[in-house]
This record gives sequence, structure tokens and C-alpha cells, in this order.
Amino acid sequence: MNAVRGRVRGGRIETEASLPEGTEVVVLPVDDDDVFELDDEQIAELERRMAEADRGELVPADAVFGRLRRAQ
Repeated sequence: MNAVRGRVRGGRIETEASLPEGTEVVVLPVDDDDVFELDDEQIAELERRMAEADRGELVPADAVFGRLRRAQ
């Protein structure tokens, strides 16, 4: 799975990516208050992590939440 950026123009989503016909996509509109930018390295990391998740290489949620609690 890859992250693709796009913009709506004329009621259609335009991206620089070339996606095969019939590709299913999920669109998450970004509000002005929720804007965040990822650089190329961060996008690559996100894609790597998503591929790990697709393979079932996951960290249990309680472990993640435990780390977050300890970091506070």
C-alpha cells in the first residue's frame, strides 16, 4: 500500500501518481486545522510500516500504549 497525495479540482481527485484502473482508494479530507506534511523519508517509513502490518508484523496495542504512558 502506498500513500498518495492529491487535490480536488473540478470535483475530481487529481494526483501525480499513476494508479491502475479500478484501484480502490481511501480518501481522508484534510481540514485546515489538521494539516500535516510528510517528507519523502517519512512517507517511505510510513509505507514500510504499512507493509509490515500487511504481513502481520504488528506490535500489540497494549505495548504501544504502555510505551506512550511511560513517555509522559
